[in-house]
Amino acid sequence: MMLNSSTSSRNRWITIILIVLLMTAVSFLIWAIYSSRKAPERFSTLTGITATTPMPGPPEFYCPLDGSALSNRAATTRRPIIVQIDNAPEARNQSGLSQADIVYEAMAEGDVTRFSAVFDCHDADVVGPVRSARLINIQLVPEYQALLSNSGSSAGVTAELEARSDIPNINHYSYGDAYWRAADRVGPHDLMTSTSNLRAAAVGAGFADTANLVPLTFKDDTPAPAISTISIPYSGIVQTGYTYDAGSNSWLRSIGGEAHIDTLTGKQIAAKNVIIQYVSVNESNIEEDVGGNRSLEFELTGSGKALIFRDGQVITAIWKRVALNQMTTYTDAAGQPVPLNRGLTFIQLVQPEFQASWG
Repeated sequence: MMLNSSTSSRNRWITIILIVLLMTAVSFLIWAIYSSRKAPERFSTLTGITATTPMPGPPEFYCPLDGSALSNRAATTRRPIIVQIDNAPEARNQSGLSQADIVYEAMAEGDVTRFSAVFDCHDADVVGPVRSARLINIQLVPEYQALLSNSGSSAGVTAELEARSDIPNINHYSYGDAYWRAADRVGPHDLMTSTSNLRAAAVGAGFADTANLVPLTFKDDTPAPAISTISIPYSGIVQTGYTYDAGSNSWLRSIGGEAHIDTLTGKQIAAKNVIIQYVSVNESNIEEDVGGNRSLEFELTGSGKALIFRDGQVITAIWKRVALNQMTTYTDAAGQPVPLNRGLTFIQLVQPEFQASWG
């Protein structure tokens, strides 16, 4: 059937109108998009106020042991490593302490202390000098579901460690490739390692590389300086001290009146929190050396007094730990958790009658 000329003309006009409407809609859409992108610029031109990008929200993930911000959830479940670090005068200055999340200092024997450095969310390319394990590791390793790094141990301590299935021991004698001797140090104060070496050795040995830690309680800095120094005289050759630094709201660490430098960073070690924790300490029947010095037993379960130094102030607290596989908590007189500042914490273990001073 043939269309007449009037019908054909009407169809052409309808087609033209539809095309015009479509082009108009597309043009309007392009204009709207352009206008929305230029609006902040026009607004700032008209008002003199510069549009800014909205501030990002608070970090979503935090380190369970030092409260620092992390980029992803996986970083919050890394398994901690506890490294036994020498503090004899010949071992100073040490490497890697400032990269730890928590560092314990406690008497060993022969009037020297030893560090148990807990590395979780941060890595250190050099850690040491590494020395032998002690009975304190039986208390600390289960608390943090940690791996243990050391240069070996006495026969008595070795037997105690081997009897525990919850203490994966990445020691120097069994995992020699994870350690090296530093050419610029004198033995036995020259054994070094790194957190990456230790983690690789642990994975190769089939140990789990994750942990499910209960996070400590943290807060942002609120400096209110009232105390400038802390003195913890462990012995004649270990005089531990801290000086408050207002600029960084931290405690600068010293030994024997001299700045305690981390050779890995070349800077004085700065702790955001210092905790003096009063615990029972007893001599065991395990001989540690030919001089007959005996290994010390630290009672780190139960409860007792603690002094928490943060923000230039001191807070009297109660520490409590109900079992070896539980984390220690610190609460105030009202039973509320005492939050720590985000960053490195040094925990100074001392006997109940120990006389520390501050002012």
